[in-house]
Amino acid sequence: MDDNAQREKLEQELKFLKESFDAEVISKEEFEKGKERVEKKLKQIDKAAKESTEEKPAEAKKEESKTKIQEQKPKEEVKEELKESEKIQPKVVEEVSEQKPPEANKPETKIEEEKPKEDKRDNKAFKYTVIFVVLVLAVFFLYSFFKPDAKSQERFVPLCKSDNDCKQQGKEGACIKPGAKDAKCEFREIPINVVVLNDRKNCFNCDTQRVLGILESWFGAANSREIGYSTNEGMALAEKFNAEMLPLYILEENITKKENFEKFKNLFEKKDSSYVLSDDVAGSAFYYKRENIQNKLDFFVKEGDAASTKAENNLREFLDTFKEVKFEKHLSSDKLAAELGIKVYPTFLVNNRVKFSGVHPAETIKKNFCKLNKLAECEKGLNRSLV
Repeated sequence: MDDNAQREKLEQELKFLKESFDAEVISKEEFEKGKERVEKKLKQIDKAAKESTEEKPAEAKKEESKTKIQEQKPKEEVKEELKESEKIQPKVVEEVSEQKPPEANKPETKIEEEKPKEDKRDNKAFKYTVIFVVLVLAVFFLYSFFKPDAKSQERFVPLCKSDNDCKQQGKEGACIKPGAKDAKCEFREIPINVVVLNDRKNCFNCDTQRVLGILESWFGAANSREIGYSTNEGMALAEKFNAEMLPLYILEENITKKENFEKFKNLFEKKDSSYVLSDDVAGSAFYYKRENIQNKLDFFVKEGDAASTKAENNLREFLDTFKEVKFEKHLSSDKLAAELGIKVYPTFLVNNRVKFSGVHPAETIKKNFCKLNKLAECEKGLNRSLV
């Protein structure tokens, strides 16, 4: 096969590789290897062609030099040489004709004619081979991609086996259907733990429902436990946290994990590893350390305050009815008001220990007073409306 035919074959092969790569039939690595092989063969053909073109000028120079020498020779010598060459040439031709039969050149012609056909067949076979290999690789890739992984099925690990596997900061986790394929974790807010120190027996105004509701609105669900002051545990807690009033709300340290803690942090006082809600925010009403004085009522007012004036008008009916009551009126500037930390006016203090605030009708004042005192006047009905 001549160089031009071989070059054309290689260029067709290179074009086919490029089309297969663009169609994503073969990988980039396969394309680069094929391209490198074809370009290498093309370079060899170019090199051979270049060497052949360099040899021709050299032969041409030799012929020119021979021509000049022949021109320089005398005509007679040239004639003699021609005669001798004519004598020799017939002999050479006869010898060649005797050695080579007339049909000697025919096989070479057939071989030369058959080579292009074989090259074309080889080219087509190569194309089909490449396509077949690419298809096999594609089928193998798709099969391996979509085939279920037997090992992963054998090594199935459920999402959770117990509640301990369900953890999330600031939340409490529970494992639903533990160990099953459809096992899942469910999370809920970790409730705050609140210990309430109280004395409901001696305090009629020590309900905790309102304050616990406020804490839940701040921090979410609350687990509360109330301890009576008269118990050994209650007395120990009162001493440990230096309680001045009851109820006392003690929150465990897990309160710091709540998002809103920083927002309400100033309303608590850290004691030991716990946080105690301030008495003002807690609305604590029982001065449990003060002496219990029966049938005593203290009244705290603020000068020029309309609510204080209205409360005093409603109080008159109660005082006119309960003649035995030990009554004292205090201004906001009095020493006792500062000692008790009174900040809301008007405020009532029953038996020197339990307080309640606000403007109330005479009947409500009587009921609160009679919860701690047993007088005959407690059976009488008073005005239920404000005056």
